[in-house]
Amino acid sequence: MIKYFLTTIITITCILLQAQTRIENVSFKQAGNNIVVNYDLYCNSSFDAQLFYSTNNGVSWHGPLSNITGDVSNVKQGQGKSITWNVLKDQNWLISDNIKFKVAEESNQGIFTDTRDNQTYKWVKIGKQKWMAENLNYKTTESYCYDDIESNCQKYGRLYTWKVAKNACPDGWHLPTDNEWKQLEKQLGMSQTDADDTGWRGTDEGKELKATNGWKSNGNGTDSYGFLALPAGYRNCNGTFLNLSYVAYFWSATESNSSRAWIRYLYYDNSDMFRYYRNKDYGFSVRCLKDN
Repeated sequence: MIKYFLTTIITITCILLQAQTRIENVSFKQAGNNIVVNYDLYCNSSFDAQLFYSTNNGVSWHGPLSNITGDVSNVKQGQGKSITWNVLKDQNWLISDNIKFKVAEESNQGIFTDTRDNQTYKWVKIGKQKWMAENLNYKTTESYCYDDIESNCQKYGRLYTWKVAKNACPDGWHLPTDNEWKQLEKQLGMSQTDADDTGWRGTDEGKELKATNGWKSNGNGTDSYGFLALPAGYRNCNGTFLNLSYVAYFWSATESNSSRAWIRYLYYDNSDMFRYYRNKDYGFSVRCLKDN
């Protein structure tokens, strides 16, 4: 099916959510199937941008739009800032004679919907990264509920083999690499040396990610960043489920060797993080990371 993108009149608006932030001289141009929005930014520090569009003169807005690039994250004051929206990655077609856009300051947390099954997930921004603040619960092959009990999936998310985990995240999100986990750890205060090491690392980065309840023997964390790590346990290679309330294992997308992949691991009686590798046939939790 041919995908059409047609527009005859596009007008631009902007929204100012904080008094010290000002957006001026907003304009646009259409480049093939892309829309390029230009703006001048005046702010006290830096600015994270979201882009929305309306087809009914601003009565309702669609967004924030996922497939945007350019001056979006940590934008400094200046003129000639630019956001490019890949229209057809968000929808199959867009036809209107009066489309309005708004550029808005981005929140550090929010909710998005996985359109594959209409489940909603919280997300949180930590540094320059946007993480899901819940474990993925998308049902697919080689994904499991702890003890095969559906309510455990609702609370803790599903446990995935590595092969499936690599492609389980929703469109616009992905399984984080080992280096992207390191970026998170350094944002929490871990040194580069510790981030590159294996075994227990850091000081209290694990405690900062753990939820404030649900961990065995009051091994709860401070959840300082809203990551809300829960002790979902795991499924081993022979299908046995182990250590619910004791441990949280998270896959990375990076192989250690042909049979193993790097993971991150939080334990109930330790405040550090654990970097190691495990057999790809294990079932671990998945935290998706927003695409750049």
